[in-house]
Amino acid sequence: MPPLPPPKPVKCVRKGCAKCLYCMKIAAMCECTEEDKVKEPGDVMYGWCHKCREKYAEEYKNLVGNNCTYCGGAIEDNYPPAGIAAGILLFPIGIIICCMLKER
Repeated sequence: MPPLPPPKPVKCVRKGCAKCLYCMKIAAMCECTEEDKVKEPGDVMYGWCHKCREKYAEEYKNLVGNNCTYCGGAIEDNYPPAGIAAGILLFPIGIIICCMLKER
């Protein structure tokens, strides 16, 4: 089974905004059709609309580099098999080796 694609944001993910990313109106006033929502929304970074990125620059700065560029979800840390093996076989020093081999 192929992996599922990441969720496609339809409205701004910043708490308290929820504007449609296609027409930039609040969700209750959205006039977009399903045909409009097939294509990618324009000017979206980390799931935030351009107005929220400008208005809440400090909050937005905290997301940059720590979250998924497209949807705004958290990025998980990945530990390679060699790091996990070192962590188990060389415990407790192996934990340090495992953390040093961590991938993002």
